[in-house]
Amino acid sequence: MSLRTYLDWRRQRRSHVHVDELLAMGPIELVGRRADVALAKGYSPLELERAGVTVEKARELGIPVDPARTTGVGANVLRLRRQLASR
Repeated sequence: MSLRTYLDWRRQRRSHVHVDELLAMGPIELVGRRADVALAKGYSPLELERAGVTVEKARELGIPVDPARTTGVGANVLRLRRQLASR
């Protein structure tokens, strides 16, 4: 396999959705060794804590919570803070 073919193959494997587009849809998570960006089911408890919201309060406000996630993505925290400030 030539270098050009390999690079084309790698480029095709990457997500075609830009991170900003995913953030507009909802919380994101970083998956795997390469930290691929994917749409998450909800905010992690750590992200909620960093944004100053309890899990119970988030559920009352209708904010999606994914207790299975343990990581905190800074972009999610910023998005959540903006979301809360607009309420």
